[in-house]
Amino acid sequence: MFNHILLSTDGSELSEKALPYAIELAKKFGSRITVASVIDLYPYIGAIEVMPVGMDQWQEEVRKQANTALRRMSDQLGAAGLSCDTLVEEDPQAWRGLLAVAEKRGCDTIVIASHGRGGVSSAMLGSQTARVLSHSKLPVVVVR
Repeated sequence: MFNHILLSTDGSELSEKALPYAIELAKKFGSRITVASVIDLYPYIGAIEVMPVGMDQWQEEVRKQANTALRRMSDQLGAAGLSCDTLVEEDPQAWRGLLAVAEKRGCDTIVIASHGRGGVSSAMLGSQTARVLSHSKLPVVVVR
């Protein structure tokens, strides 16, 4: 346990709150870290009608943002004296993409941030973290 940590990022400030926890676990247990960002290259088709850019340009921008987020996390891990692997996974459901990465890379723990929404807000917006929790067979560290 804690031999290979999967750290999730979507580029938000919230996702970066999980970073110190991943650092602490990795240092304490000598863990490897993989940082992943899951992107949806084909958004809800109705959104295409109002997009000010073409699909190719939109997909390029999504990839660029994901790589920027990964680079930022990698730099912070490096500053803490740790190295990591990074990757962008394509899946319309972030939770499913994260679990696929964990399986492919042989991770044994997932560290992920959560908004901590409940009730109607959670039901309306959906919670990728809650889905990771409910579908994962691995230990999941949730940071709020």
